[in-house]
Amino acid sequence: MATKDELIQITTDDGKTINCELFDMVEYGNKYYALLVDEKQADADEPELMIYRYREVGDNVFFEPITDQEEFKEVSEYVESLPGSEE
Repeated sequence: MATKDELIQITTDDGKTINCELFDMVEYGNKYYALLVDEKQADADEPELMIYRYREVGDNVFFEPITDQEEFKEVSEYVESLPGSEE
C-alpha cells in the first residue's frame, strides 16, 4: 500500500502529470479509494481532494480515475459524510 510520505504521479484527464500526496484511504462498496492532494496544495488549509480507485495486483499498485459518474457521485457523498469532513 502507498504511504502518506510517498509522492504519487497521476495523469489528469487533460494529459498533465502531477505529483500528489496520499491524504487518506477509504473503503466503499468492497473497493478501496485513495484521497489524493496535489503536492502544491498539500499545506493549504482546505486542499482540494481528488478521488481515485486504488488497486493492488501482486506487487503493483494502481490509482485509477473513476470514469463511472454514478460511482464517483456515491463515493464523493460517502467521503463527505465521514466524520471530520466539511461540506
